[in-house]
Amino acid sequence: MVEKIRIALLGLWLGVMAFFSFVVAPAAFSVLPSGQLAGNVVNRTLGITELIGLVLGVTILLLLLAARSRYGKRFEAITLLLMIISTLLSRFVVSAKLHQMREQFGDISALAKTEATRIAFDQLHQYSVWLMSFNLLAALVLLVMLIRRRSDV
Repeated sequence: MVEKIRIALLGLWLGVMAFFSFVVAPAAFSVLPSGQLAGNVVNRTLGITELIGLVLGVTILLLLLAARSRYGKRFEAITLLLMIISTLLSRFVVSAKLHQMREQFGDISALAKTEATRIAFDQLHQYSVWLMSFNLLAALVLLVMLIRRRSDV
């Protein structure tokens, strides 16, 4: 039963990240009239996505630690810890710095791509994408692993 709950919560986390990455962010930048507005929407929804990830990650990890089964527990625990750390880095380091830069410089997309501020912003954005990509891939791997394990029983 606990494993089914972990699968459901992990699926929810994966779904939230995928919806943000493949629907919300691209839609905001393609529909809203300015990069500043789109950035504000993406920043706000990313913050919610990160918060949901932290709550779900810690909950799934606690459920795992309370589970009786030992099979695959170490890999799952390490992967979940890395996902939580990745989300913490995203929220409190990368996203915080991106938000600070938006506050300080306004519409970053209006800056020339060769300006130091724009280069630094783009690099931080790339780190954010890498962190989210790691979490998406890790969640997918864990889901496949847990579902395959359930079908083997």
